[in-house]
Amino acid sequence: MTTPTLTKVVAATDIASGKTVFLTSCDAWTPDIAVAELLGTEDTDWRLAFANRLREVSNAVLVDAVEGEYGMAQLVAA
Repeated sequence: MTTPTLTKVVAATDIASGKTVFLTSCDAWTPDIAVAELLGTEDTDWRLAFANRLREVSNAVLVDAVEGEYGMAQLVAA
């Protein structure tokens, strides 16, 4: 069995609802982790900087994730 490649997703707090949301590849926010954009090491810095400039969210951070079934993002269990 192969070990999944560790990637990241951008997570933030939605200002309007106070809930956690994830950045998608089309620069939208979603509460569904499966739709989040999986980021390799080379993309994390600029995507996080982009997210931190947006006013609709706060506290954007990188979160460990893996590519799960059907290529959808899944959070890494703690």
